[in-house]
Order: sequence, then C-alpha cells, then structure tokens
Amino acid sequence: MFKCNSTKKHTIKPTNRSICYNFILLMIIIIISSCQRQASTLLQIKIEETQGLNRPLEYVEISLPDSIQLQKDSNIYVYSKKENERIRGQMINGTTNIVFPISIKPYEIKEFIIQSEQEKEFTKDTDLTIIGDSLNVIVENDFYSASFKEFVGFGDEKLGAGHLGNLKLKKIGNQVLARKNPNLKIHWAPNFSKEKMRYKTMAHITSPDSCFISKKGPHYFTISRSGHVEGYEKILLKGKYKAYAGLPYFIFKSEIYFKEDDTLNLLRNDEMTLDSLFTNVVFTKSNGKIMDLPLYDEATTTYLNENPITDKAPWLFFYNKEKSYAFGSIRLQYNNKNIYGDDSPTENKHTKITQSINSGRYWNRRLIDSKNTIIPKGSRYQEENAYIVFTADDENPAKKIEYYNECLRNPVKVIYMD
Repeated sequence: MFKCNSTKKHTIKPTNRSICYNFILLMIIIIISSCQRQASTLLQIKIEETQGLNRPLEYVEISLPDSIQLQKDSNIYVYSKKENERIRGQMINGTTNIVFPISIKPYEIKEFIIQSEQEKEFTKDTDLTIIGDSLNVIVENDFYSASFKEFVGFGDEKLGAGHLGNLKLKKIGNQVLARKNPNLKIHWAPNFSKEKMRYKTMAHITSPDSCFISKKGPHYFTISRSGHVEGYEKILLKGKYKAYAGLPYFIFKSEIYFKEDDTLNLLRNDEMTLDSLFTNVVFTKSNGKIMDLPLYDEATTTYLNENPITDKAPWLFFYNKEKSYAFGSIRLQYNNKNIYGDDSPTENKHTKITQSINSGRYWNRRLIDSKNTIIPKGSRYQEENAYIVFTADDENPAKKIEYYNECLRNPVKVIYMD
C-alpha cells in the first residue's frame, strides 16, 4: 500500500530570523494597542504670539472643559505638532487647570494636543526646588533662592511663615537681599496702623485661618494664606505667592478686605524694605518718561517729595550701579473697588521711596497716608505684582524689566479648537 508523505514534505520549519521578526512585530502591535488604550486626547489648542515678542520661556495656563473628568492618577502631556515634542503638564487647582511651558517666536502660531495617560509618570527635571515643609520653605530656581521661613522679630514677636524673609540672587554673585536688623523681613506688605497703635503687617499672621501649599511640580509652586492680625481683627488679609521654573520673578497677589467699619491712619502695599544695597532708583512718570535717580542724593529726596511717583506707576526698581544687580516690581493689577463696585477710601495715594534704619531704602505704595481715615465695611484693596531680579544693562538699566513688563501684560493668545 502506498502511503502519502505529503505532510512531511510540505512542513516548513521556522528559522531563528523569522521567529525574531514575528516577535518584534507582535511587540509593536502590543505597544501600539496599549498606547491607544492609555492615551486620551482631551482637547486641542492653538497658541498665538500677537505682540512681536520673542519668548524663549512662557508659561501657559488653560482650563479643561467641565465635560472632561480625569481619573485621579492621570498624567497630563502637551504634544507640539510643530516640534514633535511632548511636554509634561502640571495640574493646578485640583483637576481643572493645567500649566505648561512653551517657547514661541514673534507672531508665531503653534498647535498643541492635550492628552492624559494612565502610565508611570515621567518628569523632566527643572530648576524649581522646594526645601522644607508646610509654609516653612525655601523656594529656589536658577535665578533666586527665596526664604519664607518663620522667625522671631521685635520684642519676641513672631513673624509668620509663608511670607518672604530674604532673597538670594543666584546669578549675580549670590548677593543676598536681607535686613541687617533681624526683626524685619524684606517683604511684609500689606501693612497698616491706627492712631496710638504700633503698625502691623501681613507677616504678623502667625496662625492663618487658611493656607494652601501646592504639591511640588516641575513648573509651578504656590503658597497662599489668609487671616487676621491681633489688634486689627476687622481686616481680613489674603496673600498668594507664585513661583515658576526658569523665570527671574515670582508673583504676589494680595487682598485687604474690611469686614466691619474701621479707622486707619496708614495703609500700604507693594512694599520691599531693603538695606543700603542699591545706588539708584528707576521708575516711569505719568507721561511715560523713564527717570533714573541716585538713591542717596539729597536732591533726589527733595525731587520725590515735590514730585512723588504715582501710585499707578507700571513698574519701578532699585539697582546697584557698580555691581549691576537689580530688583524691582512690575505692577500687574491694582484695584481699590469695594464689594459694591465703588471706590474704597484712599488718602494721598502715591508711591514713596522711604529712608529706613541702617541707611536702607524701600519703596511702598501708600493708599492711606498720615491722615486718620474712616473705612466702611466692604472696602477692598487688591494688587498683583511680579518681583523680578536681573542684571541692569549698562546703557539701558530698564531694558530687562521693560521686556518682562511687556510679556506679563500681554500673554500669548490661547484658542480652544473644536
């Protein structure tokens, strides 16, 4: 009987090369299908630079639509089609807002896809570092190191954590901006006083009613707190610092709110108290003219007493002419409307350059100045300022602050795409 051996004759044994090829193909299919399962496109946005400014680093904050519900362990990524680059986004305000960095040229338009993924988080290191716990922290990036630690001041008086005590300029010889008098912080505004009472500041809040410290993220960190100062319980103070990776400034936003009728003879904000570290003050007049005056000349004091800097000056700064370091305020928002939309009381509003102990100088915005003033319930004073460190240009010391003033007042335009 003849037996058919066709099965043996037509059996093909797989080679090592074909096994390897099939394995790689299978792994690619698995990886692609896995990514398709895990990656979820949330929305697409278009970002436009409309001011003709080159922005090598700009932070964009966007809000997710209410219809999007993120899982608790979601990681957010921003994909740039143009650069074929994926950027790690940072969630803020719970799961509603995202902040991420971009680089964009004058009048350039870029498109981005916002995605969420349930995968092990990868985080590209940035220069933003937080040292410490709760409000007792030091916040650093490549430009500065800012201490928000608590310490004991005048007469064993505590100055609360969460308000700026001193600032190191890391790119400018590690120059430290601090007070020789250990009773003081360089920033403790807002502050105020009543007749026959010692003036107090927001730094005197030692037991905040509420506070918030954001989790460490690659791009953004914030400290906020609110509360009352002993002897001034009718005033509710709110303050919030925001710091970013890779930028030479931090932002402070504040609100002074009167819960009941009260009386003050001094009310100040946007105040930085500094020892004799600087030689010049630079500011803009109401007509836009830039003034650069020596801080320690009697003629400067006389001029500023007769021609005070306006309370609405968009920016001002101190700098050291020999060492070139500078520190200033970009005044982003300024609003004295009460809760009913009317003007809150002010008296002799202006920006003052003040002499202080240890031959120091400081700037401050005076809202009520040296006159007893009745302040009704519901009065409110709000500000938002960017405090910036930089090297003053020899020919144009204001060059750097003018650039950041334009960037901050004119952020890039974000368009949500269908």
